[in-house]
Amino acid sequence: MRFNFVKMQGAGNDFIFLDYMHMEPPQFHPREVEYFCDRNFGVGADGFVVLFASKEAHAEWLFINSDGSEAEMCGNAARCAIRFLADKHYPDEVPLSIKTKAGIIKGKPLEDGLVEIALFKTAGGKAEYDHRVLKLDDVAIDVFSINTGVPHAVIEVKDLSTYPIERIGKQLVRHPMFGKAGTNVTFFEREVGQKIRSTTFERGVEEETMACGTGVAAAAIVYSQLFLQPFPIRVEAPGGELVVDMSPISKYILLQGPAEYVFEVQMGDVPMGFEKRRPYHEGKRGTK
Repeated sequence: MRFNFVKMQGAGNDFIFLDYMHMEPPQFHPREVEYFCDRNFGVGADGFVVLFASKEAHAEWLFINSDGSEAEMCGNAARCAIRFLADKHYPDEVPLSIKTKAGIIKGKPLEDGLVEIALFKTAGGKAEYDHRVLKLDDVAIDVFSINTGVPHAVIEVKDLSTYPIERIGKQLVRHPMFGKAGTNVTFFEREVGQKIRSTTFERGVEEETMACGTGVAAAAIVYSQLFLQPFPIRVEAPGGELVVDMSPISKYILLQGPAEYVFEVQMGDVPMGFEKRRPYHEGKRGTK
């Protein structure tokens, strides 16, 4: 069997898309997804998206992380999916909708390859989050837990370039405090006024990614409410800038950013005996 993939990215957060809008989608084993998302043996991606027909929205999706686990939602993938649906299936309809496990997400293409989606509705312009103090390595860390479609543990840091993101991310992503499902771990650094820098150690990818849409939204919300900064908040992620805003009428949190095509490729079945491989000393990859 041959599979036609379209690869897209939003601020460097990259995804494989499969179009099954006019046919029944096949079942994918976690090992197959892991192979297709592998950056050495497969296409390479942070996530795997199967789009198919829905009676409740323009499309429904199955979103699978690169490790083969399912996720409720993904902000950057949703923006890419909206552009894909607008280009391939619904060029004259606005807004477009996608049924996800976190609910129906609506969005629309903007100019210059940008796409905006509505993540969730706030209660009177305020989003709820929990503040806890967690001790790691004898250091007290303020953690703000918020769900922006998927759970995020948000941490403010002074300097993202020197903070141990990988180490803290690995300790928190499966921490007992967040239950069996775990959490994404998002870090942000204040800049001036309505701008921050942010990055996320993503659950299911198990490493820091170039951008995380729901993480960017989580960081912007916590920053806005903690430091009384009005929306829109511009967020610089490693892969580029995204904007988090709030609709003045509906009070929905809006996420805006790029959604771009990378390439289209055809691949066959997963090779027999495929296993995820890693360098002998991954921590020293690229060093001598």
